[in-house]
Amino acid sequence: MVELKEVEDTIKGIEKRFSDKKKQIKEKRSYLLSTLKEHQAEQEDKKDKDIDTENRIKAMLVEVIRKDPIKEYYLGYDSMGEGLEPLYFWTLDFMRDRAPGGMGLTVTKSLEGFEASASSSYFGEMGTRASVMQDRAMKILEVVNNLIRTIINIIYDLKEFEIKLETYDDLHSKDSSRREAAKLALKGAWMDQVDIKRGRGSVNMLAQQLQFVTLRDAFMQARDEKDANSLDLNQRVKNILLRKVNEYLKWEKNSEEELRKRFEIERRWLSSQVNSVKLYIQWIKPYLKAAQKLGMKEFKAPDVVAAFNNMQMELSLFGKKEIKPEDVNPNFTKVKMPEKIFVCLEITFNFRTVPQSIPSKGGSSYVHAGRTDINFKGYVLDEDEVEALEKQELYEDMQLVRNLTEISLEALQKDLDHFLKEIDDQRKKESEKPKKEKFKLESPFGSLGEGVKEIFSPFKNVSEQVKDLIGISKKGHISSFKLSEIKKFAQEDALDTCWNAYDKYKKAHGMITW
Repeated sequence: MVELKEVEDTIKGIEKRFSDKKKQIKEKRSYLLSTLKEHQAEQEDKKDKDIDTENRIKAMLVEVIRKDPIKEYYLGYDSMGEGLEPLYFWTLDFMRDRAPGGMGLTVTKSLEGFEASASSSYFGEMGTRASVMQDRAMKILEVVNNLIRTIINIIYDLKEFEIKLETYDDLHSKDSSRREAAKLALKGAWMDQVDIKRGRGSVNMLAQQLQFVTLRDAFMQARDEKDANSLDLNQRVKNILLRKVNEYLKWEKNSEEELRKRFEIERRWLSSQVNSVKLYIQWIKPYLKAAQKLGMKEFKAPDVVAAFNNMQMELSLFGKKEIKPEDVNPNFTKVKMPEKIFVCLEITFNFRTVPQSIPSKGGSSYVHAGRTDINFKGYVLDEDEVEALEKQELYEDMQLVRNLTEISLEALQKDLDHFLKEIDDQRKKESEKPKKEKFKLESPFGSLGEGVKEIFSPFKNVSEQVKDLIGISKKGHISSFKLSEIKKFAQEDALDTCWNAYDKYKKAHGMITW
């Protein structure tokens, strides 16, 4: 038998644990929010932003925010004779309409998901529609993958061309040592790749097999026909040398022109392929989004049974309104807030329904009726928290879309920026016109005024501290007193907003209120 003291100790332990848990939630929320702002500040000036990390932080922040509302009300009832659509649209209109008929909130849909039993007709029809979207998306995705392979091959070719063109750039350099090194490199490439095709008539074969020992060294030394003719060689070797030098010089000129032309063609082809990928990505996104929305969410609840013809659905409406300083006090009109504060209301519907098919000309449609569970939650949030809650569904749905379509191009973005940037050879030189200094007449009392300022400067900080304590601050800044008043007003407004939504819903649907 459990003694009364043990029961009291157990209750105290549970209360203490619950209190600590609430404290942990608030600390975690504050930590995640500060981490998110730091990450956004770090990524602000970067081209390749780490969006995945930001989305993970936002997802964790949303989870913590939903556990820490200002106020929460719950309503659950069975209504087999009332459809799902009237409940949803009445709530949406009430949140969005202006007073006196509504709450005047800016409303978005933050969550949407459903799970149908495997044997239901709804499961079969939604699965068929999702399969059509998936098949179309996969066909386009195959084309995108082939284009990306082509882009990788083009980038590889362009890098090779760029290495070869560097030698030609050195050939036209003002530095004599670089010009000489480039000349020797091109002659070696000509002998190894072009002249070698002549077989025994090539420079290397003549020097090795036919004992023209001096031919190779003379060819590497001669710059042109005139220089080759001036070398001390016998006439037979000189005749061969003149022919080889003439062939090389023609190859040197033509190969550079053709290589630069080929480089430009390949670069334009790369631009065409990249634009094609971007176009296909725009085409594939609607199909992937539709497939994601038609896909079912696993709630892991006992409400959905495979043998039954039922389903479970979750919908969430998120409304917000900004709290401005003049709403709190008319004297706060010129107060500048460090960040916007919003009073927010989230109404989440959980439906356990029995979908009923209604035949129509465009195909069958479904009417939902069953048990309705509604949660009303009020919050006071800043801009970053509001954005995280509003776009939670977008982050979850688009993560797979982004991984399939954009990650591949992001990995190649550095090379694409390098090869596709526009090269402007003719740079305009900005002529800097000397600015005329205006004649300034100095006041003889200027130094006197500066002296007076120095005398009273030690009392400046004391004055600002006193103003802050009584709630008076300089223009463009907000005092701690005013900020606390605005936050207090926002919390009270959030309580009233949450209660009004709960109370008006019950009254509008004929339920008992108090």
